[in-house]
Amino acid sequence: MIKKLALDSLTADLANIDYLLLDRTAQSDPVGHMQFSQRKERIQREIDQLKATPELKASVGLFFSGGPVIGSKGIKADFVGKAIEGFQDLVAKQFASEETGSTGSRGPIPFKQNSDLLLTDMVRGSVGVVLEEAGQNETVTETQLKIVMDHVADAILSSSGVNAEDFEGLLERIDHRYLTSLANLFTLLDDEHALIRIVEDMRDIQLGELDIKRARDRLDSAQIDEDDSSEFSGRLYLLPAHRRFELALLDGLTTIYGTISPEFAKTKLNEILLDGNVVGQTWKVRLHTRTISRPNREPKITYTLLGLIEEIH
Repeated sequence: MIKKLALDSLTADLANIDYLLLDRTAQSDPVGHMQFSQRKERIQREIDQLKATPELKASVGLFFSGGPVIGSKGIKADFVGKAIEGFQDLVAKQFASEETGSTGSRGPIPFKQNSDLLLTDMVRGSVGVVLEEAGQNETVTETQLKIVMDHVADAILSSSGVNAEDFEGLLERIDHRYLTSLANLFTLLDDEHALIRIVEDMRDIQLGELDIKRARDRLDSAQIDEDDSSEFSGRLYLLPAHRRFELALLDGLTTIYGTISPEFAKTKLNEILLDGNVVGQTWKVRLHTRTISRPNREPKITYTLLGLIEEIH
């Protein structure tokens, strides 16, 4: 079970035991007092142990209310299916982005099979589902999918939160396919007048009507244009510890700053540094450019180094 849900359940049990003990003392009800006291101690140990145990695998609870929920009967199957699919799509694209630096401009999402979640429970007492990481192997550190899930929750919060700067920071980290998936999820929620609660690890994210409308408006008004074939020439400098680069263009007036793609860092960066004949030399390079456009704002362009084309002498 998700850590916060498990803690909430145990804490409720503990409060119930405390209430029952109010009417029982060792003198008036020695057997009942002893039994409830022992149960209280057991529950408290479980709480302490759970608090001290980190959650290492990906798991999330999605709870719905509002339009799609029909009283106490249930929820519209078409809606909940689309909502789960939309959330899984975000997880898959976040995973691909962290593995390769991008979800790709088109076609299948890379590493999609590594990001699959299982529907493991329908939460009783509310309309919700629990999605968990498919892998069964034990681990002593956080799995990559757990880290990805944290970042998906961050993106949802940044999209819907009051602080606009959090959303601006999000736009700098995601690509147009991820932006589209986020927009699709919030459009679904808004069109269906649905509210959502997301419980992930120890976080409890509750999005009301205004939060969902705010996210939809932001996402619909943003645009990210990307190009993997941009070529620039200039004097190249690398900052490997921070996976960043600087390119002083040949016009002598402009310097481009940006990040180094994960793929390039894995396959070429160490070789280049050992060679010693690249940094500080003049090169034609291939860059990934991202242009973020927002209403009433200047477009913002960011750059990612994808590869070296040729040295210029």
